[in-house]
Order: sequence, then C-alpha cells, then structure tokens
Amino acid sequence: MVTFCIIRHGETEPNKRHACLGRTDVPLNQKGREQAFRLFSNLLGVHCDAVYSSPLSRAKDTVSVFLEARKDLTLIEDERLIERDFGEWENMSMPEIEAADQERFALWMEDFVGYTAPGGESSADVQRRVDSLIEELAQRHDGETVMLVTHLGTARHIISKCLGLTLEESWRFTLDNGGFAVIEYDPEKGYGVLKRLDS
Repeated sequence: MVTFCIIRHGETEPNKRHACLGRTDVPLNQKGREQAFRLFSNLLGVHCDAVYSSPLSRAKDTVSVFLEARKDLTLIEDERLIERDFGEWENMSMPEIEAADQERFALWMEDFVGYTAPGGESSADVQRRVDSLIEELAQRHDGETVMLVTHLGTARHIISKCLGLTLEESWRFTLDNGGFAVIEYDPEKGYGVLKRLDS
C-alpha cells in the first residue's frame, strides 16, 4: 500500500484562457504563486516521504514553498509526470483549435481518448506512461506517502489509475490549479481509496 498526494500546479496565464498548455514551459502567475503558498499551508499536516515532479517550472515552483520548509526532502523530476503533448495544438484553447482545424477537432471530439493531436500524444499514450510510473513508485515506496506534482491531464490519469476508473471516466472530474487529492493505493488490488480532495 502506498499513499499518493497528487498535486496540480498553480495557475499560469494560459490557464486563464483554458489553453491546452502541454509541454510549453511557462511560469506561475501571481494567483499561481498565491496558490502555492495556500497549498503549503494545506500540506503542513500531510506526512510525506518523497516528492516527484514534472520537470516543467510551473510544477516545480508550486511545491518549492513546501520544500523550503522540508529540507529533509529532495525534489525528484520525472518526465512521466509532464503534461500531455498537444503537438500542433500546443497553447491553443478549444475554440481556437476548432476554428483552426475543424475537421481534426471533430475527430478528437468523437474519440477523446484514442485520438492523437497532430504531432502530439493521445490520452492512451499518457495513460501508458502514468501506469508505469504508478506501479514503479508503489513498489519503491511501499508503506510511504509520495507527493506527485503534475498537470491537470496527467493528474486525471493518475487519479483514474489509482481509483480503478477507465480513461473515459477520467473526464468526469477535475482538479483546480493548486488543488490536490490524497489516495491510498493498493497495487495488489489495482485500485485505491480517495482519502482527501482539496480542489
């Protein structure tokens, strides 16, 4: 059994217009920095043995305040926590994608899980890397609590994996910027229990 604390990074300027931000490395905005401080106060009572983060600055900066207070912990970057690669649609909002590429946008809406953005990743691609990460960490950190600092799309996949939900069901919930979920995951059963949600 391992406990995962899944954290979504604080707000960025592209988040305000609901852009498919993906791999573009942009900093937190003022609200995002405030969310990082709020997150720090909310996490004070959460036990933690290890912290893994997406290598993008908006994720690392979100947890930096917490790590300043926890000198015993070292941030471990893992590429599998990065956001979905949106390829040619990177940094575009859904209305912008539809206006620029109506035919392929329609295909995406018909198969949200399986369709791959031009030059990017599908939801199934993201799920494969998330699955390998979760299984690896469940073995490495048995009996421990692990923070995973990531992005909305990847967080949805992690939460779905840990709760035994399908890819289609991952679109039934969201995690706000600076929000987090705590899940006790049993790798032998292949699912876990949601213990806390701060969204």
